[in-house]
Amino acid sequence: MVLFIPMLTGCSLGEKKEPADTDRDLVKRADMSELALLMRRMEKLTAQWKEATEKGNYTDIELPDWLEKIHTAEATDPSEITGIYHPMATAWLESVRQFKDAPAAEKPKTFNTLVSNCITCHQHYCQGPIPRIKKLYVEPSTDVSNR
Repeated sequence: MVLFIPMLTGCSLGEKKEPADTDRDLVKRADMSELALLMRRMEKLTAQWKEATEKGNYTDIELPDWLEKIHTAEATDPSEITGIYHPMATAWLESVRQFKDAPAAEKPKTFNTLVSNCITCHQHYCQGPIPRIKKLYVEPSTDVSNR
């Protein structure tokens, strides 16, 4: 019976479950702005699109409504959102739509364009994530025309 009690205390039904390691960055922390959390969600979604592009599997590519929040999410320092931010955000959203609508043979190219748009914006705002963003590119030689 003594061994059973410690096992019960480790399984509290009311205990808050920790997010999986892959989702840890998607949990809002006190020091994280709405825009920072949105960017992390966008990175995860883009990584999923990269995987789909590399596999040539485009059946599950969706454009969630929350992507539009790129224009309204509060930044860590709202004064840093200058006049070029919204046109860049609009360009990124358009590149996402082009990726979704592109024929399979054009998906890798249009995907890399949307990644490039991320980098272009981050060169002006918050350069820190650029090395992670660069890892999202797919090989230009990815041939999906015969898949």
